[in-house]
Amino acid sequence: MADPRPGAKNPVMFPTLLAPTPRQPWLWNAPYLAVGIFALAMLVITGLLQWREHDTAKSALEGDMHWAERTLENRLFNHLDFLGELGREQEFMQLDYETFQVKASKYVSENPEIQAIIWVDTEGYVEWVAPNESTATFVGERLAGVRWTALQEALRIRREVVSGDYPDHDLKPLHDIIVPVRRGSADIGAFVALQSLETLLRASLPTAFTTRYSLAVIDPQQRLVYSNTSVKPSDRQISGRITLNLPNNRLGLEIVAYRGSNVWLTVLPTLLIVVLTAITSVTLLQLRRHARRRAETEEQLRAAYAFRQAMSQSLITGLRAIDLDGRITFVNSAFCRMTGFDESELVGIRPPYPYWPPEEFERLQWNIDTALAGKAPASGFEMRIMRKSGERFDVRLYFSPLIDTQGRQIGWMASMNDITEPRRARQELERAQERFETVIDGLDSAVHVADLASGEILFANRAFQNIFGFDTIGRDSAVITEACRPDPDELNCDPQSLKAADLPCELFDGEIRHQLSGHWYHLHERAIRWVDGRTVKVQIAADITDRKRIEEVNLQQQKRLDQTSRLITMGEMASSLAHELNQPLSAIANYCAGCVKRMQAGNYQIEDLLAAMQKASEQAERAGKIIRRMRDMVKKGEPFRQPVGLPELIDEARAFADIEAQRNSTQLFVDVPENLPRIVVDRIMIEQVLLNLVKNGIEAMTGLPPEQRRLTISARSKDARTLEVVVTDRGHGLADEDLDRIFTPFFTTKPDGMGIGLPICRSIIEFHQGRLWVERRREGGTAFHFTVPQENKDEHDE
Repeated sequence: MADPRPGAKNPVMFPTLLAPTPRQPWLWNAPYLAVGIFALAMLVITGLLQWREHDTAKSALEGDMHWAERTLENRLFNHLDFLGELGREQEFMQLDYETFQVKASKYVSENPEIQAIIWVDTEGYVEWVAPNESTATFVGERLAGVRWTALQEALRIRREVVSGDYPDHDLKPLHDIIVPVRRGSADIGAFVALQSLETLLRASLPTAFTTRYSLAVIDPQQRLVYSNTSVKPSDRQISGRITLNLPNNRLGLEIVAYRGSNVWLTVLPTLLIVVLTAITSVTLLQLRRHARRRAETEEQLRAAYAFRQAMSQSLITGLRAIDLDGRITFVNSAFCRMTGFDESELVGIRPPYPYWPPEEFERLQWNIDTALAGKAPASGFEMRIMRKSGERFDVRLYFSPLIDTQGRQIGWMASMNDITEPRRARQELERAQERFETVIDGLDSAVHVADLASGEILFANRAFQNIFGFDTIGRDSAVITEACRPDPDELNCDPQSLKAADLPCELFDGEIRHQLSGHWYHLHERAIRWVDGRTVKVQIAADITDRKRIEEVNLQQQKRLDQTSRLITMGEMASSLAHELNQPLSAIANYCAGCVKRMQAGNYQIEDLLAAMQKASEQAERAGKIIRRMRDMVKKGEPFRQPVGLPELIDEARAFADIEAQRNSTQLFVDVPENLPRIVVDRIMIEQVLLNLVKNGIEAMTGLPPEQRRLTISARSKDARTLEVVVTDRGHGLADEDLDRIFTPFFTTKPDGMGIGLPICRSIIEFHQGRLWVERRREGGTAFHFTVPQENKDEHDE
């Protein structure tokens, strides 16, 4: 039990530790030093003995290498001498084929490393082969590769040459010994001996030599040519290399000695020294460990105590320990900083504690009694306490039992966190959440958030609930919004395939109609990352039913305005059309009257009457076409697009425009290429545009002399999809400020104009996915341009 006096420390919490005993490490290091010196001396002696044995082995190897070098070089130079002898006989024409076969075959049989001796011409073709039964090469063959290169080198330097190695039929290394032969100043060929490296080593060196050493032939590029064994000697220190200085080829013979049968005897002394030293060291270590165990245990205890003290004092969480009666036995520095009291003022105090506010006594006493009874909640106690200065602040206190080393409970440990600032932040977040929900609920647009994986609705504002029901939270979004959601094919991408790097991502932005209520909504869907890391879909639906109705009314008004424009245009041209109809009607009346008079007088011929009636019929058909075009122009109906030839359409519009042009003494010119593709338009609408633009151009040239009144209609292919039509006049033109307002409704430059013709023309062209614009001409006048779509031949063919 702790001392009840204030300021006394709990002996269980703060045990008294003995001071560390002074250490004398040199007493323990001396035995290790002695053992080490002894082991080192023994190893040095053993090493000297082994070095002496190694030196003796190297001396024996050097003698064997010198003998092998002399043996191989003598054998190779014998081959060169024999080939040189054959070359001299061939030079003086003393050697025929039979003599060559006898000498060469005998020499090959005496020297097994020579597989064949051949005579080749200067082009490398084999002419003689000895012995005849040799399969290494055949008459008529030509040297190739390194063999041909070596032959050329020998003929060039006119000296003996040994070629590089090459494989035979059994993939064993061979090389050629080449001796060139000259007669006078001209090369006549060369004698070549095919020598096997494997047979050379086997025939030249005795078996006792090859069993003691590993032999490997190395070419000038340090490439292994031949080895007498596949076993790699483990001790490569006893090795050497012989260089065979052959003509034009330097071959190296690497010799490595195998280990002897008594190899283990060289390792045994070292192994014994190491084992005995290890046993001695382990014994000393065990003795030292036994002696130092208590000192290490005390040091660990001291370090653990210091670590716990440092950890508890460095925490920002306040720690307080009480015994089973509620007496404070320990507080850390964070607890003291929170309350403003020193450790000496708190340790040993029973409840009520000095940091309890008077107004909170009853509640805090109930909390401590509950904790001492072991009924403290896992979430802790949220309470208000007081600093020494009297300032109140909010904390949360967690209790846990304090257990000693014997497993007995000796008190309670409490951790205290200042939650004044987190509580204020939480309250601010709650108020911000309320403001956010108030703003979202006040929107006219329906907003909801749904999990992309499960479809669960996570949030919905009041407008969404008014449309789809007030029990939508937690339900499946696909089921709730089934009557008003886009098809999966209309989405920009598959929502299920989205990754974290793709967010945020727009899924849909368009207009859709509610299948049940009939209302129109502008729907905007976007995939984002939710506050908990999930991928969600945010949907905003704005009711655009009223706007749709207004657009529909405007569309009807626009149609009526187009109809009115056509009626106005035809009304203005009525007098001119009446004059145009007067001509065919007068002609019909004259032809009919002449026929009647002739029939009454009885002085007529059937052919004359038939010709007059045919002319009257032609004039009647002409009048019918004029009336039919007027009726089509003013007829009300839905736009109907169809392929039509642009020259044909311009001719029909010109039939109307010619009347106005003749009345105003204006010349009309048409410049349209014959190979233009057809266009897909409503012909009545485009005729109306052409008539309006031609009429405006004719009226703009009223003040000019008659010979200058020229109006041109031209067309060209603008690109692969559109045609461009240009109506050009020579009138007074447009001012700079009028260019920007010419297409504004009810704006006109005519004294008696209404200002609706050009806006209607622009709306017609834009309805055909085209563009209408105006440009001023340098030589005077204006040019109205508009584009119309060409016929897609592929789609038309389909």
